[in-house]
Amino acid sequence: MKASVNGIEINYEVSGKEGAPWLVLSHSLACSVRMWDPQVEAFKDRFRILNYDMRGHGATIGAAGPYTLEHARRRCSRAY
Repeated sequence: MKASVNGIEINYEVSGKEGAPWLVLSHSLACSVRMWDPQVEAFKDRFRILNYDMRGHGATIGAAGPYTLEHARRRCSRAY
């Protein structure tokens, strides 16, 4: 599924038991929603699961490049 958030199309999946507590899974760098397939399978009977592709990963579009590791370092250091 896709959601448009601030002009960005974000790919996401919802699975599991309706009415159950939510479990949100966010993957690591250079991965996608597929990273969590084993966990989704294990938890789908007890939780409602939201699993999404972070920006620039999987089926979620990224910002215009080019990208560098220095750019990522600067962006991450501003968060702290």
